[in-house]
Amino acid sequence: MSKVLNHKYGVAAKVLSTYAVLFFYLPSYSQSLADNKLPNIEERYRSLETFARAVYFLETMYVDPDKVTPEITVSNALGGIVSNLDPHTVLMPKKAFEQLTIDTRGKFGGVGIIVSQERGRLIIIAPIEDTPAMKAGVKSGDEIIAINDKPLSSMSGKDAVEMMRGPPGSELKLTIKRKNVEKPIDFVMKREIIKVRSVRGQALSADIRYIRITSFQENTGDELIKILQKYRKSMKGLVLDLRDNPGGLLDQSIKVVDAFIESGLVVSTVGRDPDRIEREFAHKKGTFGDFPMVVLVNEGSASASEIVAGALQDHQRALILGTKSFGKGSVQTLVSLPDGSGLKLTVARYFTPNDRSIQAKGIDPDIVVHRQLSRSKKKAKRESDLSGHIESNDLSTLSSESGILNSIKNWPSVMQKDHQLVTAYTYVKGWSIFK
Repeated sequence: MSKVLNHKYGVAAKVLSTYAVLFFYLPSYSQSLADNKLPNIEERYRSLETFARAVYFLETMYVDPDKVTPEITVSNALGGIVSNLDPHTVLMPKKAFEQLTIDTRGKFGGVGIIVSQERGRLIIIAPIEDTPAMKAGVKSGDEIIAINDKPLSSMSGKDAVEMMRGPPGSELKLTIKRKNVEKPIDFVMKREIIKVRSVRGQALSADIRYIRITSFQENTGDELIKILQKYRKSMKGLVLDLRDNPGGLLDQSIKVVDAFIESGLVVSTVGRDPDRIEREFAHKKGTFGDFPMVVLVNEGSASASEIVAGALQDHQRALILGTKSFGKGSVQTLVSLPDGSGLKLTVARYFTPNDRSIQAKGIDPDIVVHRQLSRSKKKAKRESDLSGHIESNDLSTLSSESGILNSIKNWPSVMQKDHQLVTAYTYVKGWSIFK
């Protein structure tokens, strides 16, 4: 289970996450008000009197009473309030709130995309691995402009997300606007029960491992440690892939960092009160700190994955390689409301060990490498391209045992074409050679 932190309102808050957010879950909204300092009662209700009078006139005089029921009025009022705050603070209808709590358990119905609402646009942060969206070719940065031929301009962000969900086997059509592509692209996919695999690993060579974390779920830290323990004796280097990782459980991101550093600060969270700071630290026991690491990030790396990359970068434990990350540096709280709906609101910002804010900035990699090489118009010739060239014969097995290119040839074809991964591997391999 996730680690319990002391919330600033005096409530033990369970950390959950989805859609590239970190948030604390508060089962009862009334509890969170226990220690909150309210404004002067007279001033508070003087301002609410205006609201109450307006609602009364709307409910008793508006020509269409079905549009101004108490439930609709309150919902619209709250929706108006949160719409003027940050994009991660939203009012969620009962169905959407229930679905969100299901999503945090790593299973939900849909096509498998993580989205963010930005200035009225619905942007895909990342497709989830091994889902209909990834198989269809949906990419990070794509903008959804229509769902089942219905323009997004005619619906709210939360309605759009809800519309993308549905029973397994049903079809969903997304119309995507992609950068540097002139015409919109249509994707027709069948919904599935999305089961997100958190951690997977494989060998890049006999002594260098590759581990990918797709999201931070309840057992992510334990799954990572199992892989590290299995190959600890033979491992001389690691490539940790956090690309297109939309985030997840805060305590699991802390556990991942803790696996690689012996001591020191991992992350700080600061809420409304700047003098009240929550800090999480690493521990020496069980640390895997005796091999070089490269961490891969890109524009789809967000939230918890940025905590990991930022902490390892600040502690100089790993080389960060790729492109600038998403820049999601805030913490959200889920509050359940009496009618079954929920309120997701931003309550804090988080900072790296060196007190860097990631919010709207992202993690700058130590080495900027794009995913694919730009193609040269003319291929350079080599000796092996010349007709009738003399065949080579090594005098020893050293070349075949240590050659980087020979190792890469054994990778799956999709990995061989991954320029960032190839570059990360060459850095780790090169470090082990120099050492």
